[in-house]
Amino acid sequence: MEITSKLSDFENRVYLDKISKSIRDLNSTATDTLLFVQQMVSLSELLSSFDRNLDNNNNNSFPAIDENAQDPTYFIAAYFDTKNIADALSVYRIVRSLTRYILLSDRFYETGNDRYALLAKQVRKAVNELLQSSERNAQHLIYSIDYSLEQFSAFWKFEQIIKRRILKNYTFSYTEIRHFNLSKSSDASLVYAKVLDVKLPSFNENVALVLHYNQALLDILDDWEDIEDDVQEDMPNIFVMAAAVDNNIPYNRIKKSRHDIIRKVVLSGTNSSGRSVSRLVNELQASSKSVSIPENFAFLKSLSDRYADTLRRKISSANS
Repeated sequence: MEITSKLSDFENRVYLDKISKSIRDLNSTATDTLLFVQQMVSLSELLSSFDRNLDNNNNNSFPAIDENAQDPTYFIAAYFDTKNIADALSVYRIVRSLTRYILLSDRFYETGNDRYALLAKQVRKAVNELLQSSERNAQHLIYSIDYSLEQFSAFWKFEQIIKRRILKNYTFSYTEIRHFNLSKSSDASLVYAKVLDVKLPSFNENVALVLHYNQALLDILDDWEDIEDDVQEDMPNIFVMAAAVDNNIPYNRIKKSRHDIIRKVVLSGTNSSGRSVSRLVNELQASSKSVSIPENFAFLKSLSDRYADTLRRKISSANS
């Protein structure tokens, strides 16, 4: 991929040098998970800043959406496997754009606002243009992504079914909660992993599985942060869903609660809704550990442990 930007040649080189140094520093701390994650945050900010200056991106900048799309995992996976900054940046740009598309589509299905559907369509067009201008096997990847997005689109219909059940005070089983979480996070294995499959020499389906488990853990973390907002908007949240199965707390009771005590109501009772959620976190972490993946992607398992430990601490602190 030829890297061009709105920056001067000197500014462009400074950015690339900083990214190169950051990824080298990251590689040297791969065995220290806490430091690794901290450096991932710095790398994410650097990549995001550089990305805003790349050609064809300024017209597709969505600050609120991009706050949830700044994950350098795919850039790191690409660099560790290819040792090539340009290839890693290519993967990063494609996955970031696809994440924009999915998040905008999420907002459309959640709000019914046609503006989000229009923006998603524009982003999808920009992805195709990016692929056609930079990829030798562009048409194959475009068809693969189209097929994968069609598969994932079934989740949005499923989410609406779950929403209607929540509003009727339906008591979900643990299996249903787990299924919802894995369906929500399947964009990692269905869509983003397709880009790695085409671009990376060591990629295999086991890597896609670990990416899926990690995204599932991240989605639980998002649900933790969004409990109040999800109740306000009547959107599915596995902590809210678990409150009924674990503690017999119906949704209408949660919905009637003041905004400032919603979290307390959801997490009330012995171990709160952590029983089902903690079980799911443990299963996702164990599933990640059980999968054999190439050494170049070993950091993904460390991330699984980190995400799971973070969730356990949050759940535990809510009950102390």
